[in-house]
Amino acid sequence: MSCLGVLFAVPEDVVKKLEDMPLEERPEYISEELEEEYFEEYPERTYELDKSWDAMHRLLTDGTLSFGGEEPLAKAVLGGDVLYFDEDHDDYIITTKTPDEVKKVYEALQGLEDSDIRRRYFAIPADEYEDKDEEDYEYTLEYLRDSLSFWRYAAEHGLWVLFTADQ
Repeated sequence: MSCLGVLFAVPEDVVKKLEDMPLEERPEYISEELEEEYFEEYPERTYELDKSWDAMHRLLTDGTLSFGGEEPLAKAVLGGDVLYFDEDHDDYIITTKTPDEVKKVYEALQGLEDSDIRRRYFAIPADEYEDKDEEDYEYTLEYLRDSLSFWRYAAEHGLWVLFTADQ
């Protein structure tokens, strides 16, 4: 998967709106309404992960690209409630984390030393992630470290976090 990931810090009513709408309408709502509104009006509530989310999720979990994993780190990217994923088309992913989970993710991420991140990154199985090299590690580390201010904001304001990825 080489798609772009974005984190959004949202109030509960946005999550409920997504949950209440038909499954097939959720990606369009994110890309045509939520993205536009949040990038323009709430930049502090958005964090673009670019393509770093793939390696980031792998290093925070067991090295695979799956929705599960040991919490709370597994919830930083793909973990949480899956609101959209179509295995047939592999075109969009939406997951959500509760405010309580957001606080736990923030605390866990804050506790990671660069040496821990390096060890975890280079432990990703080569057959699971072909892009593994020093340059990609630095890229992933930069995005992970820069995401801390986003997680802090979401945790301090009691917001939910949506992770989205599209191709």
